Amino acid sequence: MNSFNPQNTSDETTSYRKSILYAYPGFGKTTQAKYFQDTYGPGFIISGEGGLSSIRSAGIDYLPFTSWNGETNPDKQQYAFKDIFDWIRTDEFAAKGYKWIMVDSLTELGDHAIKAAQESSKKRAEATNTKVNGFEAWAEYGAVMIGVCKAIRDLPMHVLVTALAKESQDEEGMNQYWPMVAGKQVQMQLPGIFDCVFCGIRTTTGNAKDGVKVERFIVTDEVRGWHGKVRDEKRRLKSVETEADLTKLFARMDMSDEDFNKFSKGN
Repeated sequence: MNSFNPQNTSDETTSYRKSILYAYPGFGKTTQAKYFQDTYGPGFIISGEGGLSSIRSAGIDYLPFTSWNGETNPDKQQYAFKDIFDWIRTDEFAAKGYKWIMVDSLTELGDHAIKAAQESSKKRAEATNTKVNGFEAWAEYGAVMIGVCKAIRDLPMHVLVTALAKESQDEEGMNQYWPMVAGKQVQMQLPGIFDCVFCGIRTTTGNAKDGVKVERFIVTDEVRGWHGKVRDEKRRLKSVETEADLTKLFARMDMSDEDFNKFSKGN
């Protein structure tokens, strides 16, 4: 009989943060990359949003994706996500020494992935002279999305995946806010894949005459239909945080008890 050697929970480390941040446009999801760069060092963005002007001065490496498994042509700065995904698991990528990676965004990736799965299903149906199997396409898509998220999560570095927010109503007519990703099953599985699920909320008060005040909040728990979650053993974070820089929230979670007590007294 094999001899088993149980592990101990005290040996677990939280050196790398694996997170998803979802919010409506304008919150500043992509801006988190600048915070990560300033805090952790050089990182890499897989960008499908095309809106990196807000972090231009940060000097962060990135590759843009325009499809799931279409043509990759570096001369045209045209890349399939699947090819980038394969590259980030190579020794060449590891040698870059990146400390973190961001996928911006899962919403765009999902749109490309379901389109590719549907096209693949259509081609199989044509080749076999059968009807298109819609369930088959969605099953293929789901396996791809969950597999990609888990593989990126398991990279030895900090991971941040972004997504747009989507509003829906539950059976009782209550508003619910989830990551905007094609396929309800994928949407519901995402929170279980990552250690932290952050929801970004941007509010404005005032008017053009007297001035407009913009505030940003991070939801870390189940609050009014937003589905946040953090693996925060010492419960250092509030359900709704006024700090919009995720790296500062991580730093608070990692503080010693003495440092956290000092922080609490000053806030």
